Amino acid sequence: MNNEHNPIAQRINYLQSFWMQQRLLKPKARFIRWLVDEPDVPLVNGFYKLESSPYGKIEETLVVMFTDFESETSFSYALAKDWLAVYKTESEKHPELQWVDYQSLDRDFELLDPENNVLANLFLVELLTKFKAYEGKSAPLYIGVNPRKVTDYTALCSWICTLIEQLPENIGFVVTDYKKNNFFESVFTNEEAFFEKQTIRLKNQDIQGAYTKLMTQGNPNDPQVAFRKCMVKMGEAASKNNQDNLIKWGEKGLHITKQTTDLPFWASAHLIYAGYLFGFKDTERITNLLDKGIQIGKKQPEDKALLGVTLQLYSYKAAYYSFINKKEEGLEWFIKQATLARENEESIVAITAYKNAFLLAEQSSMISEVKDTIPIAFKYGYAIEDSLLKITEFAYIAFHYVKLLREEKETPDLKEELKTIDTRMTLLFGDTWETQFASLRKQIKNKELAS
Repeated sequence: MNNEHNPIAQRINYLQSFWMQQRLLKPKARFIRWLVDEPDVPLVNGFYKLESSPYGKIEETLVVMFTDFESETSFSYALAKDWLAVYKTESEKHPELQWVDYQSLDRDFELLDPENNVLANLFLVELLTKFKAYEGKSAPLYIGVNPRKVTDYTALCSWICTLIEQLPENIGFVVTDYKKNNFFESVFTNEEAFFEKQTIRLKNQDIQGAYTKLMTQGNPNDPQVAFRKCMVKMGEAASKNNQDNLIKWGEKGLHITKQTTDLPFWASAHLIYAGYLFGFKDTERITNLLDKGIQIGKKQPEDKALLGVTLQLYSYKAAYYSFINKKEEGLEWFIKQATLARENEESIVAITAYKNAFLLAEQSSMISEVKDTIPIAFKYGYAIEDSLLKITEFAYIAFHYVKLLREEKETPDLKEELKTIDTRMTLLFGDTWETQFASLRKQIKNKELAS
């Protein structure tokens, strides 16, 4: 990845060199953590991705897994399951991959009891050991433990210590940790963890400066480049609470984009400008910008790119009304967004918009206002195929629908419907799908609703 003009690429190249330099200090380390400032996490992720490609430079092999960490007793099983699934997908794309142990491991996994943590640990050790042999390199294999969700870092650290002790010396783990949190410090302080450990402490990479430089590169006469400069200047003005300067660069951005024939570009300028103004609560200017952007969206309704911007404009208008405590208007615009998304078969956007509407209604004691909308949202979402539905927050919509059903007089048909819904929701979202709404509300507490 040699790109002397790309500041992000330059920094990822630096991470490659820094890794190689630091690894010489502790070549036998079984547990390695990147200790970074939070804004630099995307750079470490870029390093992982690069090292998983033909452009990798380091000697070691990195395989990064994103498996959710639910508990110490379930993680080995979940990780093995994901590993086998990923290999299967890759082998279908690349038939030349021939891991002779895969078939027998896959069969053995099918017989594995998910509740038996000891056997799951042993199976995972066997899987990783056989994969290392299949890989055929003398350099170590490091598993990047990078869960999308972690319920308990102390338990995750305990799991790491347990597994490393069972693995061959040429297999270890690598993690990403935050300087201000030190989530994985207990691995280093564990007096019974006798394996060698290493921290690679990364100095602040000024990622914001890199983004700014990247955004403003190119021909200054190019409208895209000129508008990106306006965005940077609007961001700087907003951070300094300078509304006049923000308006100056926002209006300049509108002028630049209007001169083009690119309607999504022009509409996006209204969206971005209005977004930067949110903190100033300049309601008249914000609503005028959003309304003008929506009017631009109506010029070519068949343009999918323009539709995407228009749906965001609806969401921003709903979010702003909620932000300034005009809850009824906010609710109205979230439902308008959902309706527009449905009409254009943008199912994920529609589900998100309905979810936001119901959250706002619940928080504002207006759930009765959406009582007629809940069945519409549920039946629309329930018809979506499992693979797509499971990546949405449909469980929250289903929760409200089930709640409505339970208010009705129980009949055999109603009882059967509830059972059918519960079975499918459990399959998609787990046994706790009905209580996930509480976690969702906690996540968005004190934050404005946005899709």
